Amino acid sequence: MMNARRLAFFLVVSLAGLAFGPPSIGQQPDQIIVNNADELIETLVSVSPDLLSHLAPVTSRVVVEYANYVRHNPLIVVPPPLQAQLDQLTARVVVEYANAINREDLVQIPAELQQRLDQLTPRIVFEYANANRHYELFYPAGMLNDTTAPTIEDISAQRGNHIIWTTDEFADSTVLYGTASSVYSYSVSDPLYAKQHDILLPGLTPGVTYYYVVRSTDRSGNTSTSEEHSFKAVISSYLPVVLKGWP
Repeated sequence: MMNARRLAFFLVVSLAGLAFGPPSIGQQPDQIIVNNADELIETLVSVSPDLLSHLAPVTSRVVVEYANYVRHNPLIVVPPPLQAQLDQLTARVVVEYANAINREDLVQIPAELQQRLDQLTPRIVFEYANANRHYELFYPAGMLNDTTAPTIEDISAQRGNHIIWTTDEFADSTVLYGTASSVYSYSVSDPLYAKQHDILLPGLTPGVTYYYVVRSTDRSGNTSTSEEHSFKAVISSYLPVVLKGWP
């Protein structure tokens, strides 16, 4: 049994812990008790003068972002503080749609939006993501500063209907051909820029002599055309394989 003096001391210590609030630790023979732990403490935070000095030269800018929104409310009247900030901005319009599943045609542009658009310097930007389309590769000819036409070499007709040649720089491929000398009624082209060129001539008549020239244009628009060559079209033949002694 706890005597009266020890009981009085225990009550005084316990009441002191409740009165002042900070955590206190009391130890008994087989356990440790921590009182007033996990309290919610609020501390006032003031803005650093250094931070204010860095923010002072920052130009006014307004950024509005919506993430994963499921509803919106029309902005009827712009609050005066926001309007004051908007008036300091250079006119700029950005329209973005993410993960849209429908679209609406803009029948009539609102007057306020048209006023903003009239202040813009003409600029058109089209952006498509995951679109099934392609664009031809355009080279900045002015930056390449190339005024020399490609050199065409090693021209030959192989495998009956393939015209091959090489160029000393990357260029496209064109073969002009026909059944009379200097009369090229047909042409086949490949826009891919390459140094090793191989053009297949379709629909040739076996035994007929064809006359042709090759032409290559580099990325700066410089073009070279070869002298005339000729070849006789043939049909590739395949001989059967006979294996003797095959069961």
